[in-house]
Amino acid sequence: MTIRTRLSAIGAVLLLVIASACTEVDSLDSPETYAADDAGSAVHYEITIPADDQRVALVRASLIPDDRVFYMFPGANQLPMRWSTFVSDFEVHDENNQVVPLTAGDDGTWRLSSLPQGRVSFTYRVSLDHENHAWNSGIDGAAYWSESGVFYTARSLFVVNGDERENITVKFRLPDQWRVTTPWQEQGADAAQFFVPDHDVLATSMFFAGTHKEVSVRNGPFELLLALGGEEILAQEDVFVAVAGGVLDYYVELMGDVPRLQSRDATGTPVVIINQAEQTDGEAIGNNISILLEPSGDQMSKHIARLIFAHEFFHLWNGKSFTPSGEDSEWFKEGFSNYYTLKALHQIGYLTDESFLELLAGFFYQRYDNDDAVGQQPLTRGDLKHEHWGLIYSGGMLVAIAQDLQIRSATGNKSSLDDLMRHMFNEYGDNTYDLDDIERVLSDLNNASQEDFFGRYVYGTERIPVAQFLALAGIETAEENGRTIFTVRGDSDPDVNQVRRGFFGD
Repeated sequence: MTIRTRLSAIGAVLLLVIASACTEVDSLDSPETYAADDAGSAVHYEITIPADDQRVALVRASLIPDDRVFYMFPGANQLPMRWSTFVSDFEVHDENNQVVPLTAGDDGTWRLSSLPQGRVSFTYRVSLDHENHAWNSGIDGAAYWSESGVFYTARSLFVVNGDERENITVKFRLPDQWRVTTPWQEQGADAAQFFVPDHDVLATSMFFAGTHKEVSVRNGPFELLLALGGEEILAQEDVFVAVAGGVLDYYVELMGDVPRLQSRDATGTPVVIINQAEQTDGEAIGNNISILLEPSGDQMSKHIARLIFAHEFFHLWNGKSFTPSGEDSEWFKEGFSNYYTLKALHQIGYLTDESFLELLAGFFYQRYDNDDAVGQQPLTRGDLKHEHWGLIYSGGMLVAIAQDLQIRSATGNKSSLDDLMRHMFNEYGDNTYDLDDIERVLSDLNNASQEDFFGRYVYGTERIPVAQFLALAGIETAEENGRTIFTVRGDSDPDVNQVRRGFFGD
């Protein structure tokens, strides 16, 4: 899922931009049971960003309550009141517009004194001061204000009721010249109103509202929308569009088709929100990616921004189109995505052979080598992936490299890890896969059992001898001043050279 570092961070989003209405609202009016036109099970939200106070979101909503408890989606666990830390003036009115007494709990929920009959309306305000708190995963996964507008994850904004809600509409009222970018379907002719099929989709959504610019990137029926905010980001529009388009084309060619996301027609269009900030960071939530980029950052900061995007983007196939049955396969989902991240960036010309190897050695292998869980814990400990990035993300990547080079060398470059990825995509769209499935296909591609390999490096705790496998591609490993260096050997024969070109993704 998310690879992250802060200036050593990797993390991951996707997006749809729509012109929106212009309205100034200074306060929350008493609700008028404004959804009286719908007596069914639909849920309605109306979000207002006042022109004179963009750091506040005013929310009005209407639903028939399933129970007495109102709550927000999981997250912000470092705060005692979680996301409701930022919520004030929460009030519920029954269908007669009478206030329903409630109690705010110390767990960030609100409990009604009794369950009203029929539809209720509720109102609240959200203060956009999330940057005043510490976030382990970064502000890019919460909410923030910028010169070009405001960013919210749905979990930081929506108060909900019940577990299985469907047929949700969200309407925006925004300052003049603002638009809103969301991953949801536009509803009817109203460019400011959207349809969300259910709570699961809502919980993994995000949006940006402001004066930013959106750009559509397509491959056949698949559309990816970029939302670009900040002068320095907009000045690099051509670069971001080229990277997005090139990576998309590479992944589609590699996998044989666009990603098969569940209910893609109902959930709308994946989006990537890119905004300038003082620090590079990124996170993926659902099918969407949020990236903060320090435009004047060093070369590693630029690498990281592209790694975030390409890694999280590949999860639309490896992680979304086919998924593991348990945490013991996280090394495959994250590590193999890392490998194809480098291949994609090399394929589009962003990385050369030399910079590919420099990143592999100086970032990915270094984190593997320095992780104290390596040699102590097996790769199957997916529950450790956030604490031990080097073990799971880098270790899984080294398994991918070892297997790819092994297969290419054994088959005269006629088969490769690409065949495994296409197989997983084609065979496990409707069912989850497990470790036995991965091992079986790799054994077939190697024309030899991989039981020993898995026993030593996946189920076992032996360190992966990366130098041994890189040598199959004519790549030497050396130590210089305490750093590992990977370089191409100049005297490799044609067969080895061909294996190396496949390794780079050519």
